[in-house]
Amino acid sequence: MLIKQSLMKNKIISNFLVILFLTIPSFLLAHEIPKPSFKLGASIIIDKAFDTLSGEGVKIDDSDIVTSLLIDYYVSPGLAFEGGIISSSEVSASLPNGDSGILHGKSYSTNNNLTLSAKTNLSYLFGIKYIPSLNDSFNVYGKAGLLFWDIDFLTSGSGTLTYDGSTFNSSTFLKVDGSDPYIGIGLSYKLSHNNSLNFDYMSTLSTNAIQGAAIDLSKYTLSWSNNF
Repeated sequence: MLIKQSLMKNKIISNFLVILFLTIPSFLLAHEIPKPSFKLGASIIIDKAFDTLSGEGVKIDDSDIVTSLLIDYYVSPGLAFEGGIISSSEVSASLPNGDSGILHGKSYSTNNNLTLSAKTNLSYLFGIKYIPSLNDSFNVYGKAGLLFWDIDFLTSGSGTLTYDGSTFNSSTFLKVDGSDPYIGIGLSYKLSHNNSLNFDYMSTLSTNAIQGAAIDLSKYTLSWSNNF
């Protein structure tokens, strides 16, 4: 099922990029190129860092609130490069005493109650954004690119975690970093000539697993944007 979902996401991203580049010449023919803009937003993020965690009595909290700052640099009326940062986030899982199971394809066991945390540090993204029209009050846009991330997996509590044959007590037991494609869609509403309110959805496609761990995020963002 996970492989099928990854292939489907990969196909969507590929089709989006093909359509985008096929239509680039028409963007370059007429209208004035918009000024660069910045976008400041708050997001609810769903992080499936512990979705592979198996065991009895496991409780997972997979959501957090983050902020983001993005800059759009237009190269035509409907096409822009997008770059920005997303603030750090944290999701967690509670494990009972004497629990055992699998995480990221490796065995674990607990001695007393523990909390596992996945702390995603400051992330960076770079991609392209397609806006069919900038002249309407409501505008729909799509985007795709790469998200660069790194995650610290930590254990805390009065007990110990044995993971992949090593024992940890209130410390980092795994560090991973990498980059993955993302795809998104959004809606923009003009508040004035230079200001707009935006709502968008972004999802990553996990293409590689580092030490068994891969990033799988969904992000819902409400933001305000302003043209320079």
